Amino acid sequence: MKRIIGLLTALLLVEASGFAQDASKTGTVTGFAAAGNGYLYEAVYDSGVFPITGGPALTGQIPNSGDKENLIISFIPYAYGGNYGFVAGIAALKNNGQYDGGVYTYGFLAGQLSGWVKIGGSGGLSGGLPLGKSINALALHDSTLYAGLPGYDLSASFVSPGGVYSCSYPAGWSSRNGPVMLDSSIVASLYMDGSTLYAGLFSNYIASQTGGFGNQGSVGPGGVLRSTDLGQTWADISPDQTSFPHSRDVNSVFRMGSKLFISTFFSGVLYRDDITRGWVYANLPYLVSRFATDGTNLYAGIFTFDSSASSPYIPGRVYRYVESTNTWTKIFEKDSTSVTALCVFHNTLYIGTGQLMGIPSKVLGYFTISNLTGVNRSANAVMTFSLKPNFPNPFNPSTRISFAITKEGPVSLRVYDVLGREVATLVNENRRPGEYTEMFNGNQMASGVYVYVLRSAEGELVGRMMLLK
Repeated sequence: MKRIIGLLTALLLVEASGFAQDASKTGTVTGFAAAGNGYLYEAVYDSGVFPITGGPALTGQIPNSGDKENLIISFIPYAYGGNYGFVAGIAALKNNGQYDGGVYTYGFLAGQLSGWVKIGGSGGLSGGLPLGKSINALALHDSTLYAGLPGYDLSASFVSPGGVYSCSYPAGWSSRNGPVMLDSSIVASLYMDGSTLYAGLFSNYIASQTGGFGNQGSVGPGGVLRSTDLGQTWADISPDQTSFPHSRDVNSVFRMGSKLFISTFFSGVLYRDDITRGWVYANLPYLVSRFATDGTNLYAGIFTFDSSASSPYIPGRVYRYVESTNTWTKIFEKDSTSVTALCVFHNTLYIGTGQLMGIPSKVLGYFTISNLTGVNRSANAVMTFSLKPNFPNPFNPSTRISFAITKEGPVSLRVYDVLGREVATLVNENRRPGEYTEMFNGNQMASGVYVYVLRSAEGELVGRMMLLK
């Protein structure tokens, strides 16, 4: 089955000057993940997972059988306790009368990459995950996985269970639903910000607008929900419908600095400021499939679908957010295709493309925009050797460290504890002039103060950060 199911993977594509295309594994790219071995991998909807920056090939792909076809619709990296790998969410498509879906992990159970293992569901380890459900969204906190379910099945005979389930292997999956996160909720996206979990939901309205989901009469009200206790309870922080009508169909959630951004189907992009706690229109009227950041800038990849346009199939694009003016700059566009994945890796923007919701795509595969400093800075901006404060700080368990260098040469970025012992090497290689952002994960470290040191031919800079668990 060479089609994508559900609205959650209804993604589109884009283009601009200064980009390069690589379609070595032709197909709809549904995600990127940086593995613990330092390489970037792509998930191709109907083919599998492949290295794209020189890393080793996987020992095998998610197995298919005569009556099931395992198609990846969500994809994230995994790293905990010295283990690393990937987590893939599978579409529950009907094939010869069978429904499957579920969650697969690669390297989840061992200290090295060792093949795909199904976690929960039919024939998988650790039960408790509802069968016949597409895994639309995934999130990870320490060793606990979170899966977002669609609240419907392909037979359209019922609309539950949906909502959010969690699993900490070897325990089974447990429902994280309740008075706010309903069993019938259609979860479109999950986003983990430190130890706070956000969920973007679809509502009755989106079901009636798009069709194809069968009986949707009892799905939840949609919106954006927040859990500060890892899914035990949820709070509805959705925009006010009076100010932003039909804004409860939230396709994606992402944080940049003090702003929480959401993409809605019918009200464009909104953000919620941590200080005012009010929602503001972000001046982007399109439906965003994916957000990404380089630590300084926010990028948004959009669907070709636009419900507000007289001609609904606009070109797929990538925009960069200009915070000072609350506006967006288009940096990539391509006609008749869609942005299905977005990722910043080693100062390069990776743009996955493909098709969804029956909307054909002229191009499959991915594009890249290298040396993001070329699109990040104005013509009059002057770059200096610098090390920015990490964000967030304090953090748990991960934080971003951004720096800039003006001369090509060897660069190192290392983390030390208060006794001066090196606990992590984030960078140790030759780099060109530019701005970079690296992630530091302290999930295996004790709470306390840590020091990060940037060294290059231009000198040495030091920053301090606090891990609070």
